[in-house]
Amino acid sequence: MRKYFLIILLLSFTCLFSQQKANKSISELEVQYEYSFVRDTTDIDPNHRYKEIMLLDFNSNSSIFYSQQYAAAREVVKKATVAAQTSSNVEIKAAELPKYKVGYSVYREDSKIYFTSNINRDFFTFENTYLNWDTNYKDVKTILGYKCNKATTKFGNRVFTAWYTKDIPISEGPYRFKGLTGLILEVSDENKYHSFKAVGIVKKAVEIEPLQKGIPVTKEQYIKKREEFKNNPYPQSKTLTKERRDQMIEAFKKDNNSIEN
Repeated sequence: MRKYFLIILLLSFTCLFSQQKANKSISELEVQYEYSFVRDTTDIDPNHRYKEIMLLDFNSNSSIFYSQQYAAAREVVKKATVAAQTSSNVEIKAAELPKYKVGYSVYREDSKIYFTSNINRDFFTFENTYLNWDTNYKDVKTILGYKCNKATTKFGNRVFTAWYTKDIPISEGPYRFKGLTGLILEVSDENKYHSFKAVGIVKKAVEIEPLQKGIPVTKEQYIKKREEFKNNPYPQSKTLTKERRDQMIEAFKKDNNSIEN
């Protein structure tokens, strides 16, 4: 699976290098979030939770949300791709790439929000708009020195509680949690199966752009394709044995807590 993904990354970078970007959007701030989540809802042992540092680069008009380790892996491939243009001795070993647990990204342009992730060898992108929030709460708390207000929203089949600060009056937040009158610094569902908490905010000027552009689909089409792959991984593979495929299917059954459902 990693080898297939490596090829996809290489092809993505080749396409990106061939494009000329006339109008660039530059970030003003970067927020680091600790993303804590469980893959299997039947195993809620705190020691089995997964954690990943996620980055949100944004300005008032656009943003990009992605895994720090995923970006590091892409950077290694990017440098190797550049080097390969002048040398035939460039080798990328998948085992030596930075390890990441989250491979999706979320890009915002004005009020349009684009989720992109890969299934098998292909990337897919579906478009969303802002969530509907209930802000009729008087609860407040402090996060990273910022006074935060409470808000809730129904996302999928879960209710999420967010804490946002009006001191940074930009309608931003981790993942697809955007649309409030300030930056969201913390958000989690009732069972804390998915939890994002800001651990740092810095001024940072980097170009905001999609990490990759996937095949346009609806959210429903994406979920259908994802479940089809989990039920029958790599159907065209001639080297994958039935025993190995069955093992993968069983493993996918324990990956039952996608944030998109």
